[in-house]
Amino acid sequence: MLMRHGEDIGENSFHLSPEGQKRAQALPKLFGSRLPTPDVIIATHASKGSNRPIETVEPLARELHLEIDNRFRDDDYALLARALMTDPRYEGKTVLVCWHHGKMDNLVKALGIKGAPRWPDMQFDHVWVIDFKKNGKPRLEDVHQQLLPGDK
Repeated sequence: MLMRHGEDIGENSFHLSPEGQKRAQALPKLFGSRLPTPDVIIATHASKGSNRPIETVEPLARELHLEIDNRFRDDDYALLARALMTDPRYEGKTVLVCWHHGKMDNLVKALGIKGAPRWPDMQFDHVWVIDFKKNGKPRLEDVHQQLLPGDK
């Protein structure tokens, strides 16, 4: 599962906005009910400009008693995809990845989705679920979070 970090105050904000913090606090309600509970949580490594992906999944990780794997940098989407596809630690696991939207289409392509869409600039309320179970071919489903007022 792939998701963008919660709302920000603008592309140059290091932290989540108050609305983004609300989304992060609400995330645990989404998993285990509408979406499978992750076994692994990955968030892009904090940069000079952003810690938003880590801040977004911290409440979920706390509730699930999971560590956040943040060793991959924003431009390391190809390395992340290769690890997800080949590292036995991920085999049979449900993985949640929280990333920046500008690199999401590259990550999806690296995971084998043809014609990967571009993540819309103002969209914070979706999760892309990639399923590899049917015929071994990846299939992408766009799931609306429906966690906060105004979410689709």
